[in-house]
Amino acid sequence: MKTYYTFLFILMSVLLGYGQDGTFAAQKQTAFSVSKIPVSTFSVTKAYPNPVKDLVTVEVQSDQPGTIQLSLINILGTEVKKWEPLYLSGGDQKIKLDLSTFQSGIYFLRLTKADQVATQLLKKN
Repeated sequence: MKTYYTFLFILMSVLLGYGQDGTFAAQKQTAFSVSKIPVSTFSVTKAYPNPVKDLVTVEVQSDQPGTIQLSLINILGTEVKKWEPLYLSGGDQKIKLDLSTFQSGIYFLRLTKADQVATQLLKKN
């Protein structure tokens, strides 16, 4: 039992002594430092009408200007349409898309801006 307490005493002394010189504390701080994750700079606020017959209006709110890529994905996960990139200025934007050539079904509208992605579910009649 005396050996057990001696071992704990030595272990605590080493750990506390190591922390007092600042090296352990500095390592702990860098190991657990949290980098700021950028808040999404755009979002889809509304897509209407949904269900869609021919045209859909997508309202996008963008905090910062930039280029956005839109693509339409079917329920199987296949990209069926990729539109040309659009430049969005800051603020609220309305984007009109023609879906008249697509079959009825469930689709996902994927909007990509830099490394951020927003998805909107659309039902096509």
